[in-house]
Amino acid sequence: MSNSHSSHSASASDALKPDSVTVEGAAFPSQPKRLDYLPVEVPEPGHYAEVAPGILWLRIPMPMDLNHINLWLLEDGDGWTLVDSGFNAPLCTEAWEKLETKLFSQRPLKRIFLTHLHPDHVGLARWLQDRHRVPVWMSARGIELLKLFAGEQNPVDLAAAEAFMRNNGFNDSEMVNKFFSGVMFRLGISGVPDFAYQPRDGENVTIGDTQWELYETNGHAEGHQCLSDAKRKILISGDQVLPTISSNVSFNGRGGDRNPLLSYLESLERLSKLSAQTLVLPSHGRPFYGLQARAADLIAHHREHLQAMTNACAEPKTAFDLVPVLFKRRLIGSHWMFAMGETIAHAEYLAIAGQVVRQTDGEGMIRYLRTA
Repeated sequence: MSNSHSSHSASASDALKPDSVTVEGAAFPSQPKRLDYLPVEVPEPGHYAEVAPGILWLRIPMPMDLNHINLWLLEDGDGWTLVDSGFNAPLCTEAWEKLETKLFSQRPLKRIFLTHLHPDHVGLARWLQDRHRVPVWMSARGIELLKLFAGEQNPVDLAAAEAFMRNNGFNDSEMVNKFFSGVMFRLGISGVPDFAYQPRDGENVTIGDTQWELYETNGHAEGHQCLSDAKRKILISGDQVLPTISSNVSFNGRGGDRNPLLSYLESLERLSKLSAQTLVLPSHGRPFYGLQARAADLIAHHREHLQAMTNACAEPKTAFDLVPVLFKRRLIGSHWMFAMGETIAHAEYLAIAGQVVRQTDGEGMIRYLRTA
């Protein structure tokens, strides 16, 4: 497999309307020629493509606005290690059943590595574990949050979530309860797998003949981990660096990270120190070269949003008031929850940095006001 750059553009199947919002984030492609896409055809469901020696690209369809996820099979001695699993839905298991016949008859599945806890990544881990009797790995924080979100939510926590969103100006309690109850989350997963190991940031993991260094990169999801093969200059980026989407970075009062946007920006700067020749294997979109350019574009995108939000806070504004500053299109359904979470994350970044003041009135309503 050559490391030469190509001029391929993103495929139509990966295209999102410029103002569209998905469960992963908002559409934000880099300008043409900023990225060089790997000249490999996108594999159809049930098929695969080799992107480097010993690395296979699987594309699993999903029944949602973002219609696919990329999974990666890594040669591991006489078997395979799988990175991420896909969403729990019939069209996903159908694609997997075709792949199992083609891939695992001679070289069995030996291990599953999960980049983070979102259902499109962990959704079929339990299903695959039960079928192949393999260990599953994920970060300690990822496991903790997966078990939390997959469980029944108690009324006290639901009431706290509703109060948090109401205090930030969002009053649709039915949508809040649907989102935070865990019902949608549990539908997207086949169960919680049994975890054999909790890999740590900076750890080197041997898969076959390759040493992969783990980068724990928070912001999009606490405990999110990327895999870097420095020798061959390959990064499995999960959702941390996507070629056409600005991954959702939310604060909704439930996580342990009070400033997820800062965590996300710092992780992009950290990944930018990898080789300029790095081939990025993302969870959505096509494999590409141009890690530094993409990270710079994403950082600049958030900086522009932060400046626009600061300008908008010349008068006190709730997060709900500020949503149109970041999201120009009409939002529907659960997209409101992702938009609110991202808006609060930006507002909290500014408040912690001292660029706005967080004001809370006697009824608990939170507003943000630009500092002098």
